[in-house]
Amino acid sequence: MGESTLSVDYGALVKVIGNFVGYGRDSTKFDSKQSDDVEEILQSGYRQFLYPPPLPGSDRGHEWTFLKPVRTLSTVADTGDYDLPDDFGGIEGPLTFEPDEAFHSIRIVGEAWIREKRETTYATGGYTGRPTHAAVQVQRTDGSVGQRYKILFWPEPDSAYDLTYKYLALPGKLTSTLPYPYGGMAHAETLIESCLSVAESRLDDEFGLHNQLFLKQLGASISIDSRHQRAEFLGYNKDGSDGRGLAYPRSRAVTFDSTLYP
Repeated sequence: MGESTLSVDYGALVKVIGNFVGYGRDSTKFDSKQSDDVEEILQSGYRQFLYPPPLPGSDRGHEWTFLKPVRTLSTVADTGDYDLPDDFGGIEGPLTFEPDEAFHSIRIVGEAWIREKRETTYATGGYTGRPTHAAVQVQRTDGSVGQRYKILFWPEPDSAYDLTYKYLALPGKLTSTLPYPYGGMAHAETLIESCLSVAESRLDDEFGLHNQLFLKQLGASISIDSRHQRAEFLGYNKDGSDGRGLAYPRSRAVTFDSTLYP
């Protein structure tokens, strides 16, 4: 399926920004300073769109559903640590097995919990099996590359498993060869106004009309995105108040901040 013809891409943003700051719409006629100016505004506007400020009356910025893709990680027997993708910015929820591989998901715990478990089991000869817990570990960086992450499993996998997880992606910048922004056509006007609000603030050293328009478009985009997070079916709400004689065990597990607790 082709890209929507109403989508906005890198080239379109360059034209809009160039025209707004008075450089014209033809980027081939920009000098090096003008090209740098437009590029800086575009990338700053894209970052602001991806990680927007809180709307008036809110104390936190919105987290876009389109920045939370699902990936698969394949384990290897007797290997407990795995590099996460370069664009990894955090994990959401548990990891799940293929339907025919397990009857439970892998709970996310603190990284220290995994180290403590390993310390105990390695002292007695180690332990492998179907993983039940995992933790994300931040890797040290000297600044030559961006910060990276690993995921640690306990117990160490005893076989190859395909594990599915949702994570927060850290997008790269828009370029002429990678022109399409996250979010797609539905949020095109919000991205445009984000870029123009940045241009406006740098030209006039203050926020004005386009910042107001950006916040207005942002509210509309958040409304669209929030519909993607709303569950259509929450389960059968059975009234068991008149039940007699039979007692069924009920799970008391709860989830807090994307982590499952027993």
